Amino acid sequence: MVRRAVGRLLPAAVVGVLTSSCASAGAGPQLRAGAQEWVPTTLPDGERLNLLVVAPEGPAEGVVVAFPWGRGDAGLLLGLVETYWDEAAPAAGYAVVGVEAYGPGLEDRAEEVMGTVLGWVDAHLPEAAERVILTGASAGGIGVFHAALAVPERVDAIVAMPGRASGDRSLAPLAGKRVLLLVGEHDGRWIAGSEATAERLRAAGADVTLQVLAGQGHVLGIGEVELLRWIESTHD
Repeated sequence: MVRRAVGRLLPAAVVGVLTSSCASAGAGPQLRAGAQEWVPTTLPDGERLNLLVVAPEGPAEGVVVAFPWGRGDAGLLLGLVETYWDEAAPAAGYAVVGVEAYGPGLEDRAEEVMGTVLGWVDAHLPEAAERVILTGASAGGIGVFHAALAVPERVDAIVAMPGRASGDRSLAPLAGKRVLLLVGEHDGRWIAGSEATAERLRAAGADVTLQVLAGQGHVLGIGEVELLRWIESTHD
């Protein structure tokens, strides 16, 4: 559940940044271009939800909202952002907002979580609010579909690496959305899940690209520039 990943103990360095951010919360977070900034937010029930933000130089032209693998804790979120999203996307003008949440737990709490995340985006990155790309890996690649179904009208594109749609909920709200499904050649059950999800999305009217990456397993080795190139192709 999301509760496993929200309000947990954070690494000491993260706690320091959060404490500093809270101290100046009245003026809002001071986002430094290219720097990783931990920002605390609060869910409707009062529970804390931590965001990891990387801002671009100048006004953001879009925002990548990222959900981490595994338990979704701070260290795993940091690893995901540093592996795929903290350089090429901000350099190209995209803000990155990582969400410290356990992906499968979003099945029950996606509306509250996404309402909080997008509320923060609307308040602090309003110029990016019209172009939202959702991404997640592994557990986050499950959560990304729960998140998208909670706010389909706000989603431009989805990148799951790997990921799959779980449960019986209709994917019809994602009709017309661009979706990239990435999975490793040696990641057997995730290949099956990705293929099934691609079929369901196509039946729902989504524009789906499924790529099976040769020689790769569950944790994908794919460059930031390649991911950015696909995101920018969705402008076409």
